[in-house]
Amino acid sequence: MRILVILTCFNRREKTKKCVEGLVEGNQEHSFTFVVVDDNSADGTGEMLESMKPEYDIHILKGDGKLFYSGGMWKGMDYALESMEQEYGYLLMVNDDVTFMDGCISKMIVQSRQQGGAVIVGAMCDAGKALTYSAVKYTKGIRYRNLDIREWNVAADTFNANGVLIPFEIFRTVGSLDGHYIHSLGDFDYGLSVKGAGYRIYVSKEYVGICEKNSMSGGWLDNSLSRKERFKKKESIKGAPMKQWFYFLGKNFGLRKLLGGV
Repeated sequence: MRILVILTCFNRREKTKKCVEGLVEGNQEHSFTFVVVDDNSADGTGEMLESMKPEYDIHILKGDGKLFYSGGMWKGMDYALESMEQEYGYLLMVNDDVTFMDGCISKMIVQSRQQGGAVIVGAMCDAGKALTYSAVKYTKGIRYRNLDIREWNVAADTFNANGVLIPFEIFRTVGSLDGHYIHSLGDFDYGLSVKGAGYRIYVSKEYVGICEKNSMSGGWLDNSLSRKERFKKKESIKGAPMKQWFYFLGKNFGLRKLLGGV
């Protein structure tokens, strides 16, 4: 199976290298093409990616250091839609801090086919085998939870895009990430767009990779910080800036949620 992998990276040279190598080496029955957006890394990531070209099929796109996650994924997905002439069976959205399990891609493909050509969200765990990221189910208003691998047959609403397998025809129909987002919310918004287009989303039956959960310590959700500090961090690019947050709510949930119906 030909699979197009899209990821964005910034100053995580060794993690990026390990992610690409591990995905290919652990799933050798498939053919991978990588579109990697290097957002102006200063640690030699770009040079490392160039050195991998003789062995791996890698397209490197350069950023200006201001793309962050959502901006980088938007750039990579847009490039794939406009410039990639080969035919692929699936798109794989990836975070470069994931260590993928051997054989995970075949298992996801089988599950996708068994569930009617659905999008399969790779469940991630930490080193202790506890769930960290996966498909997302909204429970009440804008409250949500991550689905466990035991809930593989529960229809999800959206996803954390650490390792998401999307049938390529769905990708062509839905398109790339919404360019309104810079860092956060882009993957949630994209999953909601996939569902809104009538496609089904499920979590994988097994853990697909190891990916430690981002710590809330020092971030805008850290209750130990003052309100002023939390608000400042919330409005930073890596937080949940008000303009992007209200755009996300208005687009995906409507006026009722904006007025407090959460």
